[in-house]
Amino acid sequence: MGPALYNRYPLVYFDSGAYMEMAASLEPSFHRAIGYPILMKLSGWMISNWPIVLIQGLLVSLLSFRLVQLLTIKRHYWHHFFLVTVLSFSTSLSWYAAQLMPDIFTLLLALTAIIIVLEPVPSWKRIVAYSILLCTSIITHLSHIPMLLLVIILLAIISKVTSVNVPKQKLAFLSAPLVLAFLLTCSYNAIWGYGFRLSMASNVFITANLGEMGILKMYLDENCPESSIALCKIKDKLPLETGGYLWEADAPVSQHPGGWQAMNEECGPIVHDFLTKPRYLKWLVFASIKATIKQMSQIELGSGLQYTYADGSPPSWPMRSHYKLELNEYLVSVQNKDASHLPIDFFKILNYISLFLSMLILGWAVLTKKMDEKLALVLIVAFAFYFFNAAITGVLANVYERLQTRLLPLFPMIAILVLITKSKLFDQSSEPAE
Repeated sequence: MGPALYNRYPLVYFDSGAYMEMAASLEPSFHRAIGYPILMKLSGWMISNWPIVLIQGLLVSLLSFRLVQLLTIKRHYWHHFFLVTVLSFSTSLSWYAAQLMPDIFTLLLALTAIIIVLEPVPSWKRIVAYSILLCTSIITHLSHIPMLLLVIILLAIISKVTSVNVPKQKLAFLSAPLVLAFLLTCSYNAIWGYGFRLSMASNVFITANLGEMGILKMYLDENCPESSIALCKIKDKLPLETGGYLWEADAPVSQHPGGWQAMNEECGPIVHDFLTKPRYLKWLVFASIKATIKQMSQIELGSGLQYTYADGSPPSWPMRSHYKLELNEYLVSVQNKDASHLPIDFFKILNYISLFLSMLILGWAVLTKKMDEKLALVLIVAFAFYFFNAAITGVLANVYERLQTRLLPLFPMIAILVLITKSKLFDQSSEPAE
């Protein structure tokens, strides 16, 4: 929680205002999951934003401690203290945990999945706790459902074709909350009259990203003479980036008389053609591979935090309407008085250094076969989450550092665990804690 305490208020991002507004109304959004707003409302009761940040930090710490317990033999508290301290000061971890955004739950989802895979024979209390945390993490962001599904499928394949064994019971353990989260999200949208579906704007987001990839223009050039889609009118001056399609005042979505719903329906045939017609599917495959590789390379800390969100910004509106008790605290925070006073540049350098050292340590451990089976499994699951996160967000949303850096702390975390388990502090005379 250090950055929030230094800032004197939880850090906010451009989208934080939308989540606060959703917390007040609990109405589904066309482009955001409802899980995080529900957590904000239940924790802070529309009075304070501090409880949700406290919960985020606490969950990171608890899961980190359990991971240390499962991978080390003794001195768990010292190992945990060292791990959390290093990660908080040298990675993006604390900057996400201290922020009013659901991105920290992507990391929590990955940590929970890793712990479930490692757990020997969990008690019923742990099963319930992990299931609740897993389901809660999944419903906070729409990308989490396909992400976890792909990880489960990969683990099942690895168990079949390699010596690494992930029992079917654990795959079922991971799958049950996934199915529940899917049903809850779709049912919630249906109750509000939006139909039993996961997202009400998937076609719009994919089409906007096709525009950023540069292949939408070629598609429109070939099909617009016979198509009545609104984008045909601006095909020669399409926005260059995804945000230009979605969020700008003159964006196609904003200008469409039917709004998000009508635009999503218009974009349906475009997405269908790119998924079913070989000519366009070929373009999409090549563009998706490039987008995934680019997204995996997004390691910039502090995305969106370098801006001031004072009066007139989207986050300021719900603060004035629903969080009046903390309005003054919000306005005089370091970020909103002068965002340049946040020490983001300094921590960017530490993030680069920690990532570089982590790659050296992990490379050394892999090449010299210093990793035991547990650590190797942790690294496989972590990399799977990192890769599938890049593929899903890079293809279905856009290439953007905020969406990828949220999982970067996984690698310094594993590197530290490698050092701990291979040091003299590691004593095999005791059994792992249950």
